Amino acid sequence: MVALACALIAVFFVDSGFAGVPVGGCTSIASIPVTKFIQYGAAIQTIFINYSGIGAGCADCHTTSMGTVFPAGGLDLDPVDSPSPYVNLINMPSFDAPELTYVVPGHPEQSLLFQKANCDTPPIGTRMPFNNYAGGLSVEQQALIYDWIAAGAPVGTTDAIFRGTFDTRGFDQ
Repeated sequence: MVALACALIAVFFVDSGFAGVPVGGCTSIASIPVTKFIQYGAAIQTIFINYSGIGAGCADCHTTSMGTVFPAGGLDLDPVDSPSPYVNLINMPSFDAPELTYVVPGHPEQSLLFQKANCDTPPIGTRMPFNNYAGGLSVEQQALIYDWIAAGAPVGTTDAIFRGTFDTRGFDQ
């Protein structure tokens, strides 16, 4: 199944014109129950500012607040720097690979945010957080990001009918 998922993603990147490495080494999220109601600010943005429970989050590196001119990877996820990291993600091209999109609503398998959070070899760069900073994202947090994107990545609470618990989730299915 892993080979099939990687092959499908490789086809996507070839079709999209991206000549990067297909995703690999992805963490299975299949055993995590689907989260149907996700509030962006309380769940997803919280991962950006404090995914570890000790104050470490994505925004530790993806910010301009620390006096840096440019956030890591050109992606600012710090809500202090902008009204919401949401506007920097949804349908936005990657700074490092503009042919890739950070979040494609309804399609976590095409979203660079999920690929970088879930796979050891995303299409560009490495798994985030870099060097497993502060212990990295839990499998539950990875599944939450997947479910939020799959539900359309709304800025409010997800309220769409989810595709169903019978759907496979992640790249290793």
